[in-house]
Amino acid sequence: MRHGSLVLLLALMAGCAGPNTASSAAGTAIPGAPLVLATTTLFADMAANVGGNRMRVESIVPAGAHVEEYEPRPEDSRKVAEASLFIENGLDLDKWSEPLLRDKKRDAVVVTLTDGLSTIENDNPHMWFDAQLARKYVEKIRDALVVLDPSSKVYFTDRASAYDGELVKLDEEVRAQIATIPAANRKLVTSHDQFPYFAKAYGMEVVGFAQIEPGKDPTPAELGELVRRVRAAGVPAIFRHADRQYRRATGGLVHRRHAHCGEEDQRGAALMPRLS
Repeated sequence: MRHGSLVLLLALMAGCAGPNTASSAAGTAIPGAPLVLATTTLFADMAANVGGNRMRVESIVPAGAHVEEYEPRPEDSRKVAEASLFIENGLDLDKWSEPLLRDKKRDAVVVTLTDGLSTIENDNPHMWFDAQLARKYVEKIRDALVVLDPSSKVYFTDRASAYDGELVKLDEEVRAQIATIPAANRKLVTSHDQFPYFAKAYGMEVVGFAQIEPGKDPTPAELGELVRRVRAAGVPAIFRHADRQYRRATGGLVHRRHAHCGEEDQRGAALMPRLS
């Protein structure tokens, strides 16, 4: 696996759906392989890495779409009706999936990745930004696949173990790269509230974020307050979405504070650079 900079890792950990890399991770599924349906390409990629060619893995949310703003389509219900395993994040990240599950097969397995995990910040759903919690996601996917196909337990376990090893490496790399940032500069401003688990795990401080509610543009007053916080805290890093809206709204402040800055890339399908 190739590792990039801390900025790249953060971008690839983003909650937006990127290209559906599940098929490339799994290879060509064997004939008759069960359908595993995930709400996002992020979770589909995890499932494909564990399920290999013994599962056919697809994502509901298409490339480039925001999971929290997604509106299901008629074909999504048809996919749910076919799926043997349905993977969701929970904690309202993909709450639009609830009506779809009425169409699932009677014996279909549903796994909610955040179930049983300790939440922070008003049940923020973005747990996978902490690589240790992402490992828990992979464990849940592995266990669900074993329930679905007990005869492939060793196969799934071996692949999950390999994937887990990459997550351990990622965790170590993130810690090492953050250690190169002066302690006083370990502050983040983001487009919306994605980073509390990351900040807690890796010793960063989230000073603020522009978008209070997913899918709702910030008001001028909210952006003004954010700019005030950024200036007061001397924030050296701002991670923003690829659309330039917040750069314009903050009068170029994003560009002036660029010691460790980056731009969230819509291509971020997986938790990290491609695992293979």
